[in-house]
Amino acid sequence: NIKKIQPPPKKLTLLEKHMGSLIIDFLMFKPSKLISARICKKIEDLEENNEVILEITILRHHQNYFNKKIPYKITSKFKGTNISLIFFSKFTAYLSKIFPINDKVFIKGKLENYKNNYQILHPQIVKKEAVLNKNYLHQVIYKQQKKLNSEEIHSVILRLCSILPELEEWNTNIFKYHKKLPSFKESILRMHCPNNDKDLSPNSPCLTRLAYDEIFAYQLSLAILRYHLNTLNSNYFNFNYIKIINYIKQNLLPFQLTQDQEKCVTEILEDIKSDKRTLRLLHGDVGSGKTIVAMIVAYYVIKSGYQVALLTPTELLATQHYNFFSDLFNKEEINFDLLLASSLNKKKIKQHLFTGQIKLIIGTHALLQKDVKFKNLSLVIIDEQHRFGVEQRISIRNKGKKVDMLLLTATPIPRTMMLTILGDIAVSTIKEKPFKSNIETILKNEDNLEQVITFLNKKMLSGQKVFWVCPKIEEEDSENNSNVEKRFDYLNKRFKKSARLHGKMNSKQKINVLNSFRTGKINLIVSTVVIEVGIDVPDANIIVIDNSNTFGLAQIHQLRGRVGRGGDKGICILLYKKNLSESALKRLLILKKTLNGFEVAEKDLEIRGGGQIMGTKQYGAEDFKFFDYQHHTRLAELAIKEA
Repeated sequence: NIKKIQPPPKKLTLLEKHMGSLIIDFLMFKPSKLISARICKKIEDLEENNEVILEITILRHHQNYFNKKIPYKITSKFKGTNISLIFFSKFTAYLSKIFPINDKVFIKGKLENYKNNYQILHPQIVKKEAVLNKNYLHQVIYKQQKKLNSEEIHSVILRLCSILPELEEWNTNIFKYHKKLPSFKESILRMHCPNNDKDLSPNSPCLTRLAYDEIFAYQLSLAILRYHLNTLNSNYFNFNYIKIINYIKQNLLPFQLTQDQEKCVTEILEDIKSDKRTLRLLHGDVGSGKTIVAMIVAYYVIKSGYQVALLTPTELLATQHYNFFSDLFNKEEINFDLLLASSLNKKKIKQHLFTGQIKLIIGTHALLQKDVKFKNLSLVIIDEQHRFGVEQRISIRNKGKKVDMLLLTATPIPRTMMLTILGDIAVSTIKEKPFKSNIETILKNEDNLEQVITFLNKKMLSGQKVFWVCPKIEEEDSENNSNVEKRFDYLNKRFKKSARLHGKMNSKQKINVLNSFRTGKINLIVSTVVIEVGIDVPDANIIVIDNSNTFGLAQIHQLRGRVGRGGDKGICILLYKKNLSESALKRLLILKKTLNGFEVAEKDLEIRGGGQIMGTKQYGAEDFKFFDYQHHTRLAELAIKEA
């Protein structure tokens, strides 16, 4: 535990919340970058747009008491040249104390040229002893949070590095292929004490070494799972599945299956009928109909005399699946139920599961509890399978004697990720959609916010419903309005029939908001990405994604899949920050050009790189710290071979 090195008591809770409570969590906390600042000793050393360290003399403080929007400025001098220190903050009283007039101070920051004058925004004070007899000062930067900066994080990690023992190599085969790789300890030390930027690049020896350890451990866990499945027999199924499929098509479904859906059902049921355990992944685009495929497979297993469990990561998604299955299974008098942490009748449900009265149980992590027992569980379906670790998958599989597993993903998996994530797990793919997507994607600069609101007002007056999605619930930056709380306060003044929806609300509150939205009591939901998967409101046809440049492409594609589901045209408005870079705008334009999730997934990976995709987990990927899908493909192939 991190308490072993006795970090400052005031920082302990912050450190544990941000990084974890174990020493290994800190050692594996990868720096985001290395900033090297040149220590300038003469005017000729100054380089615009670079980090510099200067010894300056404070000349004057400028504060505008009448216009708070004008930044606080300090005029200083370096070797006869004026340097302006600029601060954008409401709280500036402390600046006169830390920058007294006529004092000499070492500062660090990015040197900029503004209207032919040098300036540094929000410079840091540097201790004189830190720069003595040096030409450069290196600073390791980590992901920070409020009241916890990189220097404090680095200080704790360095203390841990000093007590890190030598560890015995756990797989020496890697050195046959990469002879110059450092040891685990050397890799950790180099990562946290880099000599230059190259030490933190994905292909550096230290990160290559750590990436291999990570992907090899992951592939070993998959190999263990496959070994358990492949060495054990499956249950006996004597029903003709073709007859079952035809019966469902003729009697239960109000629509036709696509060719891809039929093909996937056949592939999965062929696996289940074989004498070996099934481990198969079903992936497809948003709205491609993965749930109906899972339903048909579940129906076949239930009609063969066994029980089925459908495991989901959230109560919202579990409830949605329950409602979907209700429409179809009630006609067949199949006994099924919903088990959530918030369920009031847990004891009764568990008893009926144990006696076999319940044939299908849909639930969240509540299904993993030890006291949840089945009479004859034969199939486990895991939706958004990436949200569940290998131990959890094995845990629920062990609740039956001969259990097959079907894993579902939220979005298509890029081809380049497929091998890494799955190794040789069987995959079924749905590319064809039951209906043609009719969603228009519009890009709008946030300067056009009023124009967007006028458009929404017109649409809502005609009875349309709107999702407004923000990246966060709250924002530490007081200037940023792209969060649920601030955006809701702003929009609620314009649209009275609105509500918030986010992860800090309990399940009952979330369900009440969604029910009010479905019934028309409210027509605008301001939400986080909690609506990303499994929320189906057919007459909600507009979604606004606030600060869209902070989302991954596949995540935006998943979000816009919430609209245009009822036959009417869907509209997705991507609000982006002004001064957006050319590359960021290029990313968003991809979404305007295509509605194909497979294309979006490939482009997202290509443009941003596997290690940088926001929320790589949406692809069904593990949350890798060091392994990068683009740079380490050969490592993945080697790890699969070794595992």
